[in-house]
Amino acid sequence: MNKIRILMPEPISLTDNESQARNLNQLYSLQKCQVGDCTIVNGENGTKFAVWKVTLLLHPQDTASQSAYYPRVETFRRYSDFCQLREQLVRRCADSQRANIDVPKLPPGVKWYDIWRYQEANLDHNWLSKRRQGLEYFINHVLLNGELIVLARDLVVKFLEPSQAD
Repeated sequence: MNKIRILMPEPISLTDNESQARNLNQLYSLQKCQVGDCTIVNGENGTKFAVWKVTLLLHPQDTASQSAYYPRVETFRRYSDFCQLREQLVRRCADSQRANIDVPKLPPGVKWYDIWRYQEANLDHNWLSKRRQGLEYFINHVLLNGELIVLARDLVVKFLEPSQAD
């Protein structure tokens, strides 16, 4: 009986998707960004945390077309990811001596006097609803601030790109 000793790999073909991305940038503009309901995830040591679905809705530049395609970009982010983005934006503004650019505030974290019952406070439906509204306000104001986008486009794009784990 013959045994296969070497299995040759299939050839790899590379494609340039950057030209398609540039085309998308020219064909679509931002309509809005939605922060959807959260999913409660079980972490280590029995902790739980919220992961927010962030959906970027794009609008076609050519609205004459009857069958317009409205693409969406979806990713999932924790509150700490939003905090990290805000810190990076503030740092970028300070480093480029553009402190006059307004970086919106995030909704507050769990109050210090609720830290001892963090899990219960962090999972309260009303509190999560207010946090969702605050996160949506934050990301939309970042995206609509032209000066901020010009200064920190790379940070915003990285935040909105779906991660490999998504």
